[in-house]
Amino acid sequence: MLRAGEIPPSEARLGRRAVICCTVLAVVFGALSMGATPAIAAKQPTPPAAAKQSTPPTTSKKPVIPSQAQIDKANVDAQAKAAQIGQTQTQLAAANASLQSLNDHVEMLVEAYDHATADVDAAQQGVESATQDLANATRDRLDAQVQMSVFAANSYRGGGSLDRMSALMTADSPALFMTRASTLTALARHEASVIARLQTTEEQQTSAQAAANAALTNRIGAAAVASKTKDQAIDAVNSQALGIAQINAQQQDLQAQLAVLQGTAKDLATARAQGLKRLAEEAAAAARAAAAARAAALAAAARARAEAARQAALEAASKAVRSGSGNNSGGNNSGGNNSGSNGNSGSGGIVPAGGHSVSTAAQRQRAIAFAQTQVGIWYRWAGIGDTGPTVTSSGIQNLPGYDCSGLTMKAYQAAGISLSHYTGAQWDQGIHLAQSQVQPGDLLFFATNTNDPNTIHHVGIYIGNGQMIDAPQTGEQVGVHNAFRSDYIGAVEL
Repeated sequence: MLRAGEIPPSEARLGRRAVICCTVLAVVFGALSMGATPAIAAKQPTPPAAAKQSTPPTTSKKPVIPSQAQIDKANVDAQAKAAQIGQTQTQLAAANASLQSLNDHVEMLVEAYDHATADVDAAQQGVESATQDLANATRDRLDAQVQMSVFAANSYRGGGSLDRMSALMTADSPALFMTRASTLTALARHEASVIARLQTTEEQQTSAQAAANAALTNRIGAAAVASKTKDQAIDAVNSQALGIAQINAQQQDLQAQLAVLQGTAKDLATARAQGLKRLAEEAAAAARAAAAARAAALAAAARARAEAARQAALEAASKAVRSGSGNNSGGNNSGGNNSGSNGNSGSGGIVPAGGHSVSTAAQRQRAIAFAQTQVGIWYRWAGIGDTGPTVTSSGIQNLPGYDCSGLTMKAYQAAGISLSHYTGAQWDQGIHLAQSQVQPGDLLFFATNTNDPNTIHHVGIYIGNGQMIDAPQTGEQVGVHNAFRSDYIGAVEL
């Protein structure tokens, strides 16, 4: 017997079959419509609900999307420009290396010029000394000539012979006569010896004067050659520096072009990604709207079918009650599965023998202190501080500046020790040390060939902690730099 509102089992089974059939049809219809709706939906206005989900309005203009070929071409152009920059970087590295080599060469030539200048000064002093000696000899010879002239005049007049004869004739005894005769003979020999010696001395002094003049002429010629060679090397350095500046300018121009090309490629890629993203978002929004509409339609159809089934069941039940017929059956057709899951829940450099130290620790500290006060002054070829000459691109000028040996010379001059303005001479003016023995105040030397002191081209003053103060090269200032470079050849304690 059915209770009020209860659907007969046969009707319930028919209702369930109808719901299942409708559901299958709805799923098939939805599957078929899903393939067609995105393209169609993309052309339709976005529903208000979708608009609230931050999807782009379809009423806006369609984005312009660059092609992948455009992006690839822009990247290829940027890579080609980067390759050009790489080539200029290689050229710049080679040019800088050449400039460094030229600077080392110029430094050696400047040191040779300093050496030649020092030789000219020494030769000039030799000429002055020889000139003075010649003047003295000439004066003595003139005195002797005066005495000879007086003696000759007296002899001519007979005065000299009479005096000598009277000295002999007035002798009181033969012994006195012999004594006076010997004395007169000795005096005559002495006069002849003095005259001969003066003549010889004058000849020697004249020869020395000629040799000194020749040495000075040679030294002046060598200095002129050294100066010309130095000037040619300086011109080469200036030309190389100009070439480097041109390469730098070219590289900066290429860098600017590369930045533009890279920006263009990036902008194209960004525009493409944003355009594709926008299209995808619009398609997704349209798909969501279509899916929501289909889901709403299916839900409405399911509710309608359920309501129709319920109404049919009610009508059937009413008919059964009215006719008094029906099956008195009941049962509990409900069931379920209760399932769960368990939840468990040195040395170094060349050290020649010999030499001696003349400096004290206090003097070495004074030299360091002087060098520290010169930090920041520009490097100048042949410069020794406030006095010239120093060489610039405009020629020889009296400008403040130092070259390397000029700085060390002035630093030790401030400490009371005289050095030559020449790295080769400074290398030989003290005790040579192993690198492990170097102390502040010692001079450090550098060469193009670290096995050959004849190639020394640079010197600095060690201040400790692996550092030195030096005048590096053209375009740089006196400063503190690393002491033990790869071209280090040795150290000297003055």
